[in-house]
Amino acid sequence: MIDIDTGGEQAVRVLLYGDVDLNIIDGSAVWLTSMAQTWSLAGAQVDVQLKAVEDRTLLSGALRSLPGVTVRPAHPPRGRHALDPMRAADALQELDGREPYDVVMVRGIRICRQVARRGAFAGRLWSYVTEFGYPHGGDTGADEPWSQLGEVAEASRLMLAQTEQARAVLEAMVPAAAGRTVVLSPMVPDAVPAAPASATSPAPSPAAPLPDSLVRLVYTGKFARRWRTDLMPEIVGHLRELGVAAELTMVGDKVQHDPDHPAWADRMREITQTPRPGVEWLGALDRAAALDVTAGADISLGWRDEELDLSLELSTKVLESSAYGVPPLVNRTAAHEELFGADYPLFVDGLGDGPEEIARIIAAARDRLPQLSARVQAVAGPYRMTARAEVLKRWLDRVGLPRPARGRRTRPVRVVVAGHDLKFAGELVDLLHHDPDVELRLDHWSSLHHHDEAASQRHVDWADVVMCEWAGPNAVWYARHKRAGQRLVVRLHMFELRGGWLKDLDTDAVDHLVTVSEHYRELVVGHLGADPELVSVIPNAVSVADLDRPGLPGRSHRLGLVGMVPLRKRLDRAVDLLRELHRTDPRYTLHIRGRMPWEYPHEWRKPVQREAYMDLFARLGADPVRHAVAFEPFGADMAGWLRKIGWVLSPSTVESFHLAPAEGMASGALPVLWDRPGARDIFGDDFVVEDTAAAARLILQTDADRGMRAARGRVARDRVSGFDERSVAAAWQRVLFGGLKTRIT
Repeated sequence: MIDIDTGGEQAVRVLLYGDVDLNIIDGSAVWLTSMAQTWSLAGAQVDVQLKAVEDRTLLSGALRSLPGVTVRPAHPPRGRHALDPMRAADALQELDGREPYDVVMVRGIRICRQVARRGAFAGRLWSYVTEFGYPHGGDTGADEPWSQLGEVAEASRLMLAQTEQARAVLEAMVPAAAGRTVVLSPMVPDAVPAAPASATSPAPSPAAPLPDSLVRLVYTGKFARRWRTDLMPEIVGHLRELGVAAELTMVGDKVQHDPDHPAWADRMREITQTPRPGVEWLGALDRAAALDVTAGADISLGWRDEELDLSLELSTKVLESSAYGVPPLVNRTAAHEELFGADYPLFVDGLGDGPEEIARIIAAARDRLPQLSARVQAVAGPYRMTARAEVLKRWLDRVGLPRPARGRRTRPVRVVVAGHDLKFAGELVDLLHHDPDVELRLDHWSSLHHHDEAASQRHVDWADVVMCEWAGPNAVWYARHKRAGQRLVVRLHMFELRGGWLKDLDTDAVDHLVTVSEHYRELVVGHLGADPELVSVIPNAVSVADLDRPGLPGRSHRLGLVGMVPLRKRLDRAVDLLRELHRTDPRYTLHIRGRMPWEYPHEWRKPVQREAYMDLFARLGADPVRHAVAFEPFGADMAGWLRKIGWVLSPSTVESFHLAPAEGMASGALPVLWDRPGARDIFGDDFVVEDTAAAARLILQTDADRGMRAARGRVARDRVSGFDERSVAAAWQRVLFGGLKTRIT
């Protein structure tokens, strides 16, 4: 919508809903209150819609004391205690109808699906689904969750995953989630002891016991079979048999029914009512009181059934315990090893570990508890709410919030994007789709030369702005049919300059031409005789925020090549480079991501192309380096794949831009580009080489010097910042809307 900017910014308004009952204290309920508090710290105005009628205010009461937070009570139908997903979606839409929110954040697969199917909150929905991390996808069936999640991802502005592992699985299994998934880790309150200066300090924290003193154990949460709560009291007796004085405090009152073990819940209730030396049952406490009990312990129990090791979640209770300097006893999982280190002594390792083995683990670690207290407290630092609030602010900036305050609104700008192949226009389509001031339509031509002319004419009659992706016959047609006052923008890539149709393009009808590099801008100006002032360079967009992820171990010795078709991609150069590197260091591997040449029928039918690929594969099959080459399928999860790649190769003889090395630079990898026209204009001189031998020297010299690699990494990140999606979006807005009137009526 084109409006007069009145200046200033309005506070971001957030509508928050979790498919959780705040009458029951468990991790998901605590998450909802923590999320509201973190949004508050980020400066947002937050409305929390409750799912259930409040029977008690152990959790919901604390929400009402938070600045900028309003609690919206649940109003389920008569005879019901809580909202089902359909009625919850109704409640959210009713609130949004009164005054639209900037962000609608919902947690839970059922409510996310309900909202997605309605098409509600387009461009504003942030979906948080954790159920897919459990065996069999929670209660949704073994195969169905992925299709359901695809539906949710398509409707979401952002998808939220709790860990890097969860994000990797989600993006690999749900292509629509790639590029829009962020890691929303659990949050712990700031009102806990500050992290020690050194995680190796021998000085004990107040919560840590001295040698030979009483070991105080604590468990807080629901009582469930797979959480081993029925076996926890036995640990105390086994510790005493080992000569270790111990006490256990159990906090909570929710006993979870297990349909596969129907007698378990009754047995658990009986255990809670049976006195046992050294075991105290405190029942339900509000969150502050529960945290006080945890803070007074020496070890918290997070022991669970091995089946739950497949979960991709990170326990809030584990982080809260760590924040208080209370080392948690947890299962050894990849996520826990990444958090605490593989040598953490309070891991439960064996599949058959029971209370007796748990007692031995605790007894063996007892003298190290002061050091472990400092270690886990330092680990929790990045998860404190003030730190997570800063992350929320970065996400808001990524989606263009907060927006400037607006004057009186008129109708949205009507934009049509037209072309036969929109794969390179994805970032532009997303930008326009999520802009509340734009109404977008696509004119997708069936081929370079064919389209539904009647449909295209309807687009002409409707649009304020037409953007032609590729300067093909689509640009020729729209230039001929352009309405008076309509703005026409055309983006050229490369092959169009060789197209015979280009002589028919009425350049006087084109308001602006766009290329992806300065080299091609010069070619376009020379070829078309266009006014240089009307030709802009807008690079392909790179989502630096999405690609900037923790790298995986060993990535510096992994080379990545994205795409090997057509022949000008020069797969042969990549293989030659690997062979050259192996003369010095055989640790290097080459990972080729993309479709095989026979998967492109139009290329495979060309005899020269087919013979060249067959010869290349035959030579590779006889080469010793074949064992260091991996052919990997194409996928949307490029950011996840790049975590393992240290060098992204661009051996092509011709490219208009080449997005892969730019994405690699944003991910922390380094690019290597064989010299070609335009490469230095885009990527600078630092990473452009004359030949394969020079490429090998660059890689070996850089990897031999950690300082040099770090310095070149900084150069790469600085260079790629000019391709960031936010700056590219601003450039597109200037080009698309710069010539329009201030208001559209």
